[in-house]
Amino acid sequence: MQVFIMRHGEAEMFAASDSERALNQSGLNEVGKMGTYLADKLPQLDYVLVSPYLRAQQTWQGLAKSLPEAVKVIELNELTPSGDEVAVVALINELALEQPQGSMLVVSHLPLVGFIVEGLVADAGAPLFSTAAVAELQVGQENSFISLQHPVTL
Repeated sequence: MQVFIMRHGEAEMFAASDSERALNQSGLNEVGKMGTYLADKLPQLDYVLVSPYLRAQQTWQGLAKSLPEAVKVIELNELTPSGDEVAVVALINELALEQPQGSMLVVSHLPLVGFIVEGLVADAGAPLFSTAAVAELQVGQENSFISLQHPVTL
């Protein structure tokens, strides 16, 4: 399965709670740029796993404008900043077994996105993600790390 793990776009610094921080204009621009990049890579989209936090939801909504309609969108509490990477990695591996030729997008936060990559491909370590950065992996019999793209380099 082709898996893209993305950190949300840049968000405002302050809100009533961390979960309510919204994307700022720079974050919206980053997400738009990454949506164009991902549109070329994703002719189909089987699964989207997304954090319930506002900035992650807005990131997914922005990407959805450029991407094919997802077969299934799953909001996961385990994808919050201090979420459970072991549970997320287990779910990704399970879905990859069900849909080996499928594709998946995961939208989450630091530090979790790095831990998810490391959980799937130990040799990759936990890469540093700028806002709206995307790691591409192949998940299957042998998981592999393909690349990490940052919106400022696109």
